[in-house]
Amino acid sequence: MKLLLYCVTYAEGGMTGQTLLTLFTFNFRLTYMRLHRFYINEKNISKGKELRIDDKELLHQWQKVFRLQASDRVIVFNGEDFEYEGYFKVLAKSEAVLVIDKERKVERQTDIELHLFESIIKKDNFELIVEKCTEIGVSAFHPLVSERSEKKDLNIERLNKIAKEAAEQSGKTMLPEIFNPEKLEKAIADFDGELFVLDFEGEDLLASLKSHPSQMKSQFDGARIGILVGPEGGWSDNERIWFDEKGIKSVSFGSQILRAETAAIVVSALILMK
Repeated sequence: MKLLLYCVTYAEGGMTGQTLLTLFTFNFRLTYMRLHRFYINEKNISKGKELRIDDKELLHQWQKVFRLQASDRVIVFNGEDFEYEGYFKVLAKSEAVLVIDKERKVERQTDIELHLFESIIKKDNFELIVEKCTEIGVSAFHPLVSERSEKKDLNIERLNKIAKEAAEQSGKTMLPEIFNPEKLEKAIADFDGELFVLDFEGEDLLASLKSHPSQMKSQFDGARIGILVGPEGGWSDNERIWFDEKGIKSVSFGSQILRAETAAIVVSALILMK
């Protein structure tokens, strides 16, 4: 990083007729600055190892977006429980050599594995769900094609990129899995955790958390939880009947009526954030 210092001389009582401008340019590092974090698709990372990276998108990001140079430091992670710090021995257009000199285990904020079964809604709103719920710590996203879904498909590649960037910026080391859109029955067919459906007719989740907070939290600890969230128009009568037949418990926010994207973010935060 470069710092420009402009030194202006003043005469006693005011500025002289001629201003002396001296420009100093020098490299510096602010040790208190937070290092940038990046996901890399590299296995077997460890302290002391040199990583050779030729990912064009990543190289472009390092050099053109973040203006990094040889000797600059970054943090990388690869979807496991560790993150690794190192410096660029080489940072060129075609390749980077990153020397790992620190590694640390990142403690997960929760041992709950939360799967979000979200009905497909408008593109921007669904992307917002993926971004914010990745930051919160959702483990997997299952896009649902429900009876009232306005759309039937999504750009999964773009959603994965959004999730990766959200994990990088929020200090996560695990990337969520994003499944292809499926109809409701098929989406939950192989899910072996406990399922809940978010619906305005369900048990008041907020009231339960307020009256028995520790009991509610302990109920989820170490569990594999699936939350089904409906589209903008809500669940159809046929879907509600189907939920009852399958024994899926219904929960709500009581009198609070939230948009689909807001509901997904709030319910994820209530379950995962202690």
